[in-house]
Amino acid sequence: MGGRASIRAGLATVVVVVLTTSSYYVVTIYRREAPTIRLASADVQSADPQALLKAADRFYFLNNGPAAASLYARAEKLFSERGDAQNELHAEVGRLRSEAETMSFVDLSRFLNEQLQNPIVQNDKKLRLWCLIAKGYTDIEIDYRASKRDWLEAQDIAKTLGEDQWVTRASGELGLIGFLEGNPGRAARLLGGALLSTMANGDTAGQVRFLDLLGRGFEEVNRPAEALKFFNRAIRIAEADPDCGLPFMGYEGKAQVLVSLGKTDEAKVVLENAFMKARSQEKRSHEAQLLILLGKLAAQKGDRQQAVKYLEDAGQLATQGQFYRMEADAMFELAQIYRDAGELATSDARATQGLAASQRVGDRYYVPRNLTMLADLKARRGHFAEANALYEQAEDVIEGMLISVDEPYWNSSVAAAMSETYLRHFELVTKNGDAPGAFAVLERVRGRTLAWALKDRKALPATESDQTAALEGDVAGLQARLMQANSAPEREQLLDDLVEYERRLGLAGTREDVPNRRLPVQPAALTNVENDLRPDEVLLEYVLDDPISFCISVTRRGAHVQALPIGRKEVDKQAEQFVDEVRAKGAGVEASKRLFWTLLEPIPEAKTAARLIIAPDGALNLLPFEALRDDQGEYLLKSRVISYVPSGTILDLLRRASKNESAANPFLGVGDVVYENQGGAGKRIPAADSVRGRVLRGVADFSGMRLQDLPRTREEVEEIGRIVGPDAVILLGKDATETAFKKEPLGQFRVLHLAVHGFADTQYPERSALVLGTDPKSGDDGLLQVREILRLRLNAELTTLSACDTGVGKLQGQEGVSSLVEAFLVAGSKSVVASLWSADDTFASALMDRFYLRLGRGEDTDAALRDAKLDLLTKYGDQVSPFYWGAFVAIGETSTPIGIKQQ
Repeated sequence: MGGRASIRAGLATVVVVVLTTSSYYVVTIYRREAPTIRLASADVQSADPQALLKAADRFYFLNNGPAAASLYARAEKLFSERGDAQNELHAEVGRLRSEAETMSFVDLSRFLNEQLQNPIVQNDKKLRLWCLIAKGYTDIEIDYRASKRDWLEAQDIAKTLGEDQWVTRASGELGLIGFLEGNPGRAARLLGGALLSTMANGDTAGQVRFLDLLGRGFEEVNRPAEALKFFNRAIRIAEADPDCGLPFMGYEGKAQVLVSLGKTDEAKVVLENAFMKARSQEKRSHEAQLLILLGKLAAQKGDRQQAVKYLEDAGQLATQGQFYRMEADAMFELAQIYRDAGELATSDARATQGLAASQRVGDRYYVPRNLTMLADLKARRGHFAEANALYEQAEDVIEGMLISVDEPYWNSSVAAAMSETYLRHFELVTKNGDAPGAFAVLERVRGRTLAWALKDRKALPATESDQTAALEGDVAGLQARLMQANSAPEREQLLDDLVEYERRLGLAGTREDVPNRRLPVQPAALTNVENDLRPDEVLLEYVLDDPISFCISVTRRGAHVQALPIGRKEVDKQAEQFVDEVRAKGAGVEASKRLFWTLLEPIPEAKTAARLIIAPDGALNLLPFEALRDDQGEYLLKSRVISYVPSGTILDLLRRASKNESAANPFLGVGDVVYENQGGAGKRIPAADSVRGRVLRGVADFSGMRLQDLPRTREEVEEIGRIVGPDAVILLGKDATETAFKKEPLGQFRVLHLAVHGFADTQYPERSALVLGTDPKSGDDGLLQVREILRLRLNAELTTLSACDTGVGKLQGQEGVSSLVEAFLVAGSKSVVASLWSADDTFASALMDRFYLRLGRGEDTDAALRDAKLDLLTKYGDQVSPFYWGAFVAIGETSTPIGIKQQ
């Protein structure tokens, strides 16, 4: 858990709610005695049915159905012989649940329902609790609504009996059901609390269960590195106890995460080994799920024939066992494969079967997936009106899920996970030449979380509770130790601890189950965006897809959709090639020309507008358009003023934002932070006389790296202070601490300038940070991370992040990119200047001097940044690599002066 959170990654517990629909992994656990009781071999072999039942219950509590089944069977027989109907039924239910995957869940649920009507069960609360627990775990695979009724009653009975561990287990299962209902706020609160309770009371099997669900949550929101830690931890806990059942859910989740990390061979080994174990234990539902995962892996590797075989086998197994959720998963995977092969009739049949299975279970979360597949099939057959209606229905369901919780990160995660729906709908509308319709579809998802936060910044808490403050201190301490750690084992342990405390911190900030009445923020109307633009401006909103991409161009005169002769994969390749060349201090001439010809040349409006406002997609978020070369071989910088926004809606919100009273103080600058050389040393370090000797502002991670001083930042900040005048506030050297920065009246500064080390963490976005100095008295770790930034209350016209990689972040599908920039915009800065790569210290300082000189003369932010870059090109010549001048970009509302005057 890093120090703070991000608008997408910061409210981290909400990731808990992206659990998994894989509830078929559940192995019912029932406790009559404390689970820590160890049984002797004599007890297991005993002819005493009570001892056998005690042993069976213990194995069951440890998720070990195979070990429990035979014991339950023997106990059942002995109780029957003795005429003990109550214990006989308990043993029978335990045996059936232990063997549940060999039979129909529907039949088992029916049997359990009959027992609940049995007078014996109605008059014995413990036995009724046992039957309800068994039925709750069974029904989750058939109909989550029935499962919810089971668990609610089970929880009430457990409370009256003092069965605290079952109160906790029921709470966690109700959290899972909350997710399936599309209520992520409730899911976060219940499941997160259940995990912490199982950790506190030593419920090993409960920990394994909820850790696996957490892992699934992080996997769902495309955070594989974090998910892997949860799965590995669950597997270690389960495998440490020889009596514990095999952690199939952990194996399956780990394999999927390995695929996401590109380790497909390792994933295949995990899946094949797990499949053999599942088959040997007759775990039919796990066999089906593992076949689905093997099929998806084969499809990813291009082996269509093997993929179809795996998935058809999985579908047959799931259908026979009435594992409806797995049946739906298998059918939709098959529908996609058949669709891509042009076998539309077969694809339609599989999708129809999958939809029917999914409807039986009633999961809301996967309805958009199902509707999107059906809509795509309708569109391919020329039924455009039906397809459009299905897409709109899917988007309405997504909207409903977003409304269910007042948490920005969850909203962003859902929107990102559902990007495919909006992308396919966009393509359909585009085919009909409906530019306004295409714009409306795109804006319904793009930048959604940021739009919500900008609309109501006060919704985010500005202060911390005592619990949150204490956890922030724990996280800060772990991060401080991590930055000093040198051994790999120590770092690994600290990282594991950090993940745990981040989740605790996220849970502490989770709000009660109150719907978010402010959502949805309606996307900006196209006419509003058109009216926002100046006559010389064009908004270029890109949509990357395969085999072609698109750009919506918007001017005051109207909007047009232009198809681009390049697909997402090729854009990713070309953009990566260009940025890599520039980062290596090359010119990237040919790569930049290719990108210009594919991204800008086809767009008529881009040829005539003097100002380009770029709303990027995918890899284009990392591309400085001003460094591209036009058809004359000249940098685009020389002929265009370029700025960036997440979306048209964000541009509209920023330009129409109510005008607050201008901040009284002009400038707050931070520089020459105490790093390796103990601050102030910047004055004593001679300037490097070669490019090789210059300092790059950047730190990749927490892996024990020592940060060097940034020799030029004192001079940089002091020079800007001279430009602004005597009212400038400057924090330098030992005063440039995180604590001192946060103590300033930040809402009273028009400009914030931080010339510091910084880093972007694309795996753990909430850990992205600016690195300031530490104050031993305060307990701060010196990392100004996105969770803290979100709680700031700014009124700034401009925030300049004169650090490396501050404009880089985690790509979130059509939702956009999660970065430090977004956090500062949410905090109240109308614009942010940030960098796309590690900045050369000398050139960055020179660029900033010229930038602020021009701001002081009354230039707009975007024009001032452009002219400062042109000044460097004039001084050093066009032969200097864009590495030295192209890293910094202007994001947000950059078209107006910021209100400082050169002194």
